[in-house]
Amino acid sequence: MDELDETQLKNHVDSLKQQLQFNREKTSVSIPELIKWIEEKMNEDPFLNPDVLKENPWVESSKCVII
Repeated sequence: MDELDETQLKNHVDSLKQQLQFNREKTSVSIPELIKWIEEKMNEDPFLNPDVLKENPWVESSKCVII
């Protein structure tokens, strides 16, 4: 590995200090919350619920036909 100069080392140390200050959440907490959010939104997802897709005004109603 190449030698790092003093400026690069300072930048690296500053980056590590910032990372230490960042509050992290355990996956044991965040994953169940994510699963709950996904399950709540499933009814609104047009890919999983075709009735919602029918209400979307941006869906093309007919196919393109070449004359």
